[in-house]
Amino acid sequence: MNHGFKPTAYYRPGSLGEAVALLSNFGAKARLIAGGTDLLVEKPPGIESLIDVAGLNLSYLRKEEGSIHIGAATTVDLVETSPLLTGWPYQVLTEAAGSMATPTIRNMATIGGNICNGSPAADLSLALMVLDASVKLIGPKGQRTLPLKDFHGGVNRTARREDELLAEIQIPWSPGAGGASFLKLRRHQTAVDVAVVNVATRLNCVNGRCMDVKIALGSVAEKQILAQSAQNLLNERIVTSERIREAAECAAEEARPISDVRASANYRKRMVTVLVKRSLETSARRCRGCRN
Repeated sequence: MNHGFKPTAYYRPGSLGEAVALLSNFGAKARLIAGGTDLLVEKPPGIESLIDVAGLNLSYLRKEEGSIHIGAATTVDLVETSPLLTGWPYQVLTEAAGSMATPTIRNMATIGGNICNGSPAADLSLALMVLDASVKLIGPKGQRTLPLKDFHGGVNRTARREDELLAEIQIPWSPGAGGASFLKLRRHQTAVDVAVVNVATRLNCVNGRCMDVKIALGSVAEKQILAQSAQNLLNERIVTSERIREAAECAAEEARPISDVRASANYRKRMVTVLVKRSLETSARRCRGCRN
């Protein structure tokens, strides 16, 4: 137990502006809380104030202006069961959501919390990366939007400033021709295990030729990464079993894992090859354009 986590004040702001003002006032001594499933386990020391954003109408999933918009306080179980995400490639996000923890935790944990925790093992942010998602941040100087792939800066570090809050995740609308897949390897394969390696892939193809590919890797570097060299092996190429195998091996070479209590670095690299291959094969099956 971390005895340094002893917040003495709790705030429930009535607006985003009020929440931002509180963040600006308290700085590093404050933490935002919605579901609390990460914060109340991590219990970071030196926190004096908790700012509850659960009542700021940030729980929603809707389509507008050519994008899917997801409020940061939307719970993981709502993401998992949303009718808006039933078609490919969006179901990669529901697959990732369904792999997280237990139903009880998914009923409390939020998509914004999963992203802002900055974990290299986070499931939802990995799926969102292959969907080209962006995040909208609101601070005292207004709002800004940046690609999710640029949001994470390292272990538990993000581009969010101390006086900003994550308000929304935005996913570009797709005509539904692409296929995507999420896979996760756990140490003991129990629901509460953090990923040893997790992988998300997406393919958009026309007449069997790959026009756009994303391969995202988690738990194998300081932050989640897109395997750019592996993507290049498939992009603008006919998708074949041999090319998928080559891309999977290339992705493993791009991984920079560490050894820890969950797995060795060498094992993680080998599992990247296995999971990327399986995920790409599944994405190809789900992609109508991969069928000549």
